[in-house]
Amino acid sequence: MSSPFRRQGGDECSPALEKRTLLAGVAGASMPDIIKARNALAETQLDCGPWKCSNDEQALIDHANAVARAVEVDAAQLGPEKALELALHRVRERHLTPPNKHGMNIMLESLKCPRWWGKRLRKLTNRRLEQRQRLLGRTQKKDEIYISDPVYRRMIDQANRNARYLEESIAVNQDGDEYTLAELVELGTSNPKNRYAELMVRISGLEHWGEKQGLTSAMWTITLQSAKHPMRHNGSPNPKYDGATPKEAQACLQKQWSKTRAAWDRAGLRVYGLRIVEPHHDGTPHWHILIWMRPEDEAQVTAIMRRYALEHCPEEVAHNPSIRFKSVRIDPSKGSATGYVVKYVCKNVNGEQHARKNVEGDDLDLYGEPLATSVPRVEAWSRCWGIRQFQFFGEPTIDVWRQLRRTDEERLADWEAAIRPEPEAAAILHDARKVAIAGDYYKYLCLMGGPMQPRDAAPIRPWRVVRQTTDIANFDRITGEWTSDKLGRYGEPVASTWGLVVNSQVGQTEYLTRYYRWTIERKGEADAVDVQRVTETATPLNLVGGGVGVDFQRVGEAAAPWTCISNCTDGDSAAPLDEWERQVTGSFGEHDRHLRSERQRRITNIQQQAKIDAKQYRAMSVRRRLEHEERERLRASLEEGRELLIAMLARGELSPADIPPGAIA
Repeated sequence: MSSPFRRQGGDECSPALEKRTLLAGVAGASMPDIIKARNALAETQLDCGPWKCSNDEQALIDHANAVARAVEVDAAQLGPEKALELALHRVRERHLTPPNKHGMNIMLESLKCPRWWGKRLRKLTNRRLEQRQRLLGRTQKKDEIYISDPVYRRMIDQANRNARYLEESIAVNQDGDEYTLAELVELGTSNPKNRYAELMVRISGLEHWGEKQGLTSAMWTITLQSAKHPMRHNGSPNPKYDGATPKEAQACLQKQWSKTRAAWDRAGLRVYGLRIVEPHHDGTPHWHILIWMRPEDEAQVTAIMRRYALEHCPEEVAHNPSIRFKSVRIDPSKGSATGYVVKYVCKNVNGEQHARKNVEGDDLDLYGEPLATSVPRVEAWSRCWGIRQFQFFGEPTIDVWRQLRRTDEERLADWEAAIRPEPEAAAILHDARKVAIAGDYYKYLCLMGGPMQPRDAAPIRPWRVVRQTTDIANFDRITGEWTSDKLGRYGEPVASTWGLVVNSQVGQTEYLTRYYRWTIERKGEADAVDVQRVTETATPLNLVGGGVGVDFQRVGEAAAPWTCISNCTDGDSAAPLDEWERQVTGSFGEHDRHLRSERQRRITNIQQQAKIDAKQYRAMSVRRRLEHEERERLRASLEEGRELLIAMLARGELSPADIPPGAIA
């Protein structure tokens, strides 16, 4: 009998899948053999090198602490280059993705942090446990719909831990206002009611724009080929399933979408709309796309999308292509686009807004499950696999809308009094702010130039600046410059949105919208450290004279170190690993024989470099002192000559015509 395993052929969507042995229904294989192969693959999901995925949260925390400490010891005894090499080996053997490449030191600092390891191990564990349940056929409508019960409970526990942290954390600004983080979260789009309201306002505004422009709207549904689905629609195992995870299936859909948009651009077709991602009963994602286009482009736009949606395994749906790609043109005489899409939005947010009285089945999802119970499972599925549920395309950036709505009229007036903006720029911003606060998204689109336009052409865009430190030691009193940027947890530069940039015919004008500097502390603690303290300045201090919004009473506070090893301590201060930590981290013991020679070589290099640096420093100090003295002599000579000319003019010995222009300026 043929083996139920085979390699995926050229019909592949994700490079990550090409190197993995996948499940497939080989000709002649029976269903028991297929199920046996899936069970065998399911058991391998828990093995991630030295880390074994399980529901034991404390074991995960202990493992993260141990491996972070091993990296820390390596850095102290082997030097940064060798330590980073070993740390990246630890990352790869646990099937994790290395940190972003901001430089060797930043990467090493992140790998010495238990939080970095804990966060990624937790994400890996959730996904491996869930994929195991999918392979075993337990995630489906007849058993545990959308997401398995064990992983759903893990996501609920994590949400409860996050909620407790928010309740126990207090944010204090420079005005002395105090709020719990839970109160602040309720004010943003993390609140399902606010999220739903913003989504519907945006969709309604886009529909209004389409009506005014005479555009055509349609609703598309895109489903992947059967090889990406572990279960059939009736709840039985799918023999064609190739072992793809929802994350990999989402990558396939994104690849199809990117090809489609590239083809539209080449053909000069312009569209805009909303993409909604939902799970099938077995956790495989599918897309709903609400799209607006010019009537004369509808046939070509739809044909391109259909071609790429059916690119893989088209023979499966030759009898009925609508199984994989379904297009429904929205008829305004029968209902609006907003009304058509409202249920798709509701059952992915909280399911409360759509339940209408006297409408049978209005509170149920596609599989007959109550929205009150299915929506939390859909949200848990989205968080587990890192899949974004809603994505607008072709419209102006929403960041400008949100920043406009957070502006304060009194502080806006103070800012304009300080910077004296160009009148045209001020008028543009005030008009946009007025419609944003009123919640009129259609007028906002009109002021921003409308959808289907390059974002660079918009009159207003976000003002992103690298955060500046408020340490007074980094302030140059002569030049007025701040010489050190505010760095992230691991020393990486951090850029954030501080306000808005308004483009006018004269130039660009910056408007500040973030007015407060917040200190976040845990209840009952006087000092905030590490994750319990986040400080943000109100504005980059070199933007406006006088340091607008800076509380100088708190300037110069020392931040807690990220690790117990700083640049000023000797490497011997790190305590050695005990036997249990050596066993958990695995690879440290293999390099014991190299420690002495590597450490001695590093010390020798440091000593030699220190001698060179000392000589260079002394030479530079002498040169700088001589240059400074020469500048002072020239300045004194110029001042003396200027005073002499003024005295001669006063005595009448010289006339203004005798003095060259600018000599006494």
